[in-house]
Amino acid sequence: MQNTPREKLKTITVEDKNFKAAKCEKCGATMYPPSLLKVHLKRHRLNRLDFTRELRKLQHMMAHMRTS
Repeated sequence: MQNTPREKLKTITVEDKNFKAAKCEKCGATMYPPSLLKVHLKRHRLNRLDFTRELRKLQHMMAHMRTS
């Protein structure tokens, strides 16, 4: 089982204003507001699923090529 990146609160300073932000442990992206981290992590998960799906197709095709 993989560890999911946890929310690490950080501060972003813009023009003398401080905002609480979240940092993704997977890619290091910092985002404000921290509630966007959930959507960001979902995108990581979808990309991994797409990669896995394409890899399975390739493995299936290679297996059929070997038996021919």
